[in-house]
Amino acid sequence: MNHEELKDQLLKKARDAFEMACTLSDNQRIEIYLDNGNIKVSDVLEENEEILYNDNKKLCYQVNGHGYLEDEIVTWIDYAREIPQTSEDESLPEPTDVEKSIRELESEIATQKGISKESVSSKEIFANMPVDLLGTIEQQIIEYWWSTKDAQNGRELALEQIQSSL
Repeated sequence: MNHEELKDQLLKKARDAFEMACTLSDNQRIEIYLDNGNIKVSDVLEENEEILYNDNKKLCYQVNGHGYLEDEIVTWIDYAREIPQTSEDESLPEPTDVEKSIRELESEIATQKGISKESVSSKEIFANMPVDLLGTIEQQIIEYWWSTKDAQNGRELALEQIQSSL
């Protein structure tokens, strides 16, 4: 495997590790390393666990747990619940399927409880969210964190670590 192919393979493993780290606590991490030229991915490592590296075993990427996903999902729910206000000249943008699903769930919960939609909290919507909708939102958030152009993203950080290790 040449240098570019190795870098590409490491970046693919880094993307998977990055996604897995979204479910870990802050004191856990995953490491990707080369062991005699073979790409290896560690198990989930606790704060006090360590892999010993040497010339034949080289750390290429390390990602710490970042348990922000739940808070980010609630933020997305907050955003989806807001119906944009426009001027008379503008038309409302068509809501996405995710936004429609969140608004429908909000209405269902309100109806079941006999309360207004505004009285339903975003955390309550999150707690009642179907698994497929939750998975869709998680994937959109992770993809945004990995590849956003607005700020330094997970992909750029991974690539920096990988390039400095090679």
